[in-house]
Amino acid sequence: MSSFSGWAVVDLKDGRDAEGFVKVLGEVVEGACTVLVAGRRVFVYADFEPLLYSEIGALMPEWGSRAVVAGDFDEHGVVNEVLGADGTAVHTASIGEQAGALPHNDTPEARRAAARLFGVDAGALDEVSATWAAEGAMPSVLGEPYLRWWKALGVPWPDDFGQRAVERG
Repeated sequence: MSSFSGWAVVDLKDGRDAEGFVKVLGEVVEGACTVLVAGRRVFVYADFEPLLYSEIGALMPEWGSRAVVAGDFDEHGVVNEVLGADGTAVHTASIGEQAGALPHNDTPEARRAAARLFGVDAGALDEVSATWAAEGAMPSVLGEPYLRWWKALGVPWPDDFGQRAVERG
């Protein structure tokens, strides 16, 4: 089993509907997506689509107010980004097989900016950061270790995602 995948949680801007976002997402993502809509929050899992974070970033200026995205490159590394409304990364943490191969900006300042964006205590992000690199990329384990960032940001992956999700693609 491979963990090669893309993940996203997007909080939509006021006036933007989830149905429209999911339709546009289906047009820009090449592979199959599984989505879950929870009000104005949209969770996305894209199997074999680790560059989903780039595609979500491009959609943010029109659709999103904030997002957390992850790219899982299996044993080659993982990247987790917090995006602002303009699609720019506020915080980026990565674990890569080769230094410098993936974007990285896990600084105290970046963690505080991400915490402000999501209205959470930055201390939770500091705790994740302290053990992040030591855990490694964890190939073939979906959601590890990047979903720890999501929980710290207050946007945990829904436990019942598979039961309520709608297949796209």
